[in-house]
Amino acid sequence: MPSVAKKQEITKNDGLKREIEFWEVFFLSIGGQAPFLSLLTYTTIVIVMTKEFAPVIVLIGTSIVLLNGLVVAYLAKRFTSTGGYFNYAYYGLSKRLGLETGMVYTYYSTLYGSAYVAGATFLVNYLLHINIWYAYIISIIPASAFLIVGIRPSSRYAIFAAILEIAIFIVVFVYALIYANFHFYNPISPKYYANISTGAIFLGILYAIGIPTGYGSIAPVSGEVKKAERNIGRAAISVIIVGGVLNSIVIYGLLNGLFWHGQISDITESRVPIILEVLRIVGPWGYYVMLFAIINDGILSVLSFMLASSRNIYAMSLRNLIPKVFSLLRNSNPITASLLTITLYVIVTLPMIYELGPLHAFIILGAMAGMGNLFIHISANFSLIKINIDSMIRRLNEIFVGSMAQLLSITVLVYSLLSTKPFIAYTFLGFLIIVLIYTEIMSMTEKGKNILI
Repeated sequence: MPSVAKKQEITKNDGLKREIEFWEVFFLSIGGQAPFLSLLTYTTIVIVMTKEFAPVIVLIGTSIVLLNGLVVAYLAKRFTSTGGYFNYAYYGLSKRLGLETGMVYTYYSTLYGSAYVAGATFLVNYLLHINIWYAYIISIIPASAFLIVGIRPSSRYAIFAAILEIAIFIVVFVYALIYANFHFYNPISPKYYANISTGAIFLGILYAIGIPTGYGSIAPVSGEVKKAERNIGRAAISVIIVGGVLNSIVIYGLLNGLFWHGQISDITESRVPIILEVLRIVGPWGYYVMLFAIINDGILSVLSFMLASSRNIYAMSLRNLIPKVFSLLRNSNPITASLLTITLYVIVTLPMIYELGPLHAFIILGAMAGMGNLFIHISANFSLIKINIDSMIRRLNEIFVGSMAQLLSITVLVYSLLSTKPFIAYTFLGFLIIVLIYTEIMSMTEKGKNILI
């Protein structure tokens, strides 16, 4: 772990301005969750897999994410420079593991953001009946434009957009209660989970983890957050709780309303898209609200993870782990890292959507991103545990939280690898092998020896 003086030097040499406050990073991360888009995509898959038990699965996923979020909150107090998870591993574990974690974070954030591009494309196409490629550019072009402009204008847009999203969620939940005549079913009754397979439950949790994981976009932008040692952790915990609980109560409200009208099998058996069920409960006016929310989510969620991807790439370039060209700045904005990020998103999304269609592209990208998400948090958990073991002042609460988060993350990752389609598991494991090979090549070169050792 670097000394205080060393950490100050790291932060000083980042070259980025600390421009955004707590509320700006909070709402930017809420946008990274894409609440409404998650409801119509990730949550739909959770419902199909776990039926009436889905609200509980979402809360379980939120609890796992919350443990990992606490780990980030503890680490963010120590490392405030840009890069997030990359820095946690680079300085908390080893330079080699830092490189590997940074590469996997690029994989995760690119695929996670790309999943939202595909999800938004599918839903806009579904609602407006326009050409898929017109629906595609509605999210990726504005998000790319905001990325090039910089984090300050992006965060201002995020505040406006995310507040409207939260308000829409609350209204939908109230309408669902009215639709059910304020009757309630018990989702934790054994009859709702007894017949669900263990594999379906763990896959459901994997997708549920994707719902409140917008906080994963917070840590990499810490170099541009004022009082980052406090605000990054506060924002991460707040976003997980708000996003996870909001999604869980809305999914419960929707299932509850359909349950008391004898219509719940339409959605649990995937006979009717959840978007039509929302319209059934909310009414015709909900069409325009959903269209706005979906387009807004498609822009904001992609932007949030594009920002995270670019800052992670920038941080690795600063440490000479990837070409130095990606650390060039324009008006305190990592412009070349941003351009590389946009290129990666296009390279991932275009062929996937073209070959599989936006819906299947979303499902596959979401699962692969979920595995990457678990991996980087396993790395962060190890960092927190090791830092405390090596430190003269050992905080037992941090060791306990890190250990619990580690156990849950590894368990879910292993079960997910065994339960998901072989193609998805092999792609993730194949990428890890490529990262290991790249790290070995770096360590074999004279320049790499100086950087990694």
